[in-house]
Amino acid sequence: MSLSLLLSCGEAPHQGEIFFSEVAKVGATEKTIAQLEITGMMCEVGCVAKVKKELLAQAGVSNVKIDFEKGREFNFASIEYDPLNCDAKSLSSVVNAIADGKLYGVKSVEVTHFAPAAASSLE
Repeated sequence: MSLSLLLSCGEAPHQGEIFFSEVAKVGATEKTIAQLEITGMMCEVGCVAKVKKELLAQAGVSNVKIDFEKGREFNFASIEYDPLNCDAKSLSSVVNAIADGKLYGVKSVEVTHFAPAAASSLE
């Protein structure tokens, strides 16, 4: 008699305002990564696969990693993308639109822009 058999994929998703933030960091290569904090993901197989598939289908998205832990209120999608082809707001909208917004909700988005450091002054 497992309770997990009675649960569907997800509780009520976050439907409030999405908090956006951006930071710049030094990195080996130039790239942009958005980390989405997502509610409603209940299973590693169906939920994770669906979110990843929908994000990878977006123009400009080159990589998606999902940090999922069963029972955790929020899980995370780390998305590497080309900001010339899409933006973090559109990526969060993709997740929120899955199943007409009934399954997943994005609570926050942190965008990190990585770029190589200017000429280093090492001795």
